[in-house]
Amino acid sequence: MEMNYLSQLIENNRRDIALDYYKEVKSSEYMNTYHKLDSEKVIKREEETYLNLASWLKHGANNDAAEQFFCKVGSDRFNEGFPLSELNYALFLSKKAFWNFLSEHPEIIENKENKVIIDLFAILSNYFALAGFYMVRSYINTLFEKLDYSDGLSREEIHKILIRGAFDEEDLDMSDFIWRHV
Repeated sequence: MEMNYLSQLIENNRRDIALDYYKEVKSSEYMNTYHKLDSEKVIKREEETYLNLASWLKHGANNDAAEQFFCKVGSDRFNEGFPLSELNYALFLSKKAFWNFLSEHPEIIENKENKVIIDLFAILSNYFALAGFYMVRSYINTLFEKLDYSDGLSREEIHKILIRGAFDEEDLDMSDFIWRHV
């Protein structure tokens, strides 16, 4: 599979993928902070994620490029007051929208050997795994920087920063956590 073709496909369709992502964000009870943002701002931010993915693929899937982009996202979201749980769920929705997009483009894997297909999906999975790692690491580092400049955080502040959301088992819709191949 030529990565340039996939990169171009992602670039050309980034708006559609981002709109699919936004539909999920809008309907999720776990994304309260995102609900407060202007829809176009959420969509543009998601488009940047896919532009970054396309560039990352074109330039050899270098971890340093992913690190730079997602560390900024993690730090920015902390400074904007997003709870870490929402940031993590946003990544889940981002992956879901991307996999839905890929399922609409069978030409990506047609007539490819199994190893080539597995390698492609491993590379794409690595992007999102690195996204999670670097966003969380940067978010936590920014939190610790804030702690260095303050006298600490209250229990309520820590809860707001890290785990605000519905976490009681009876409140969870388990279908949100099981991605089904389309």
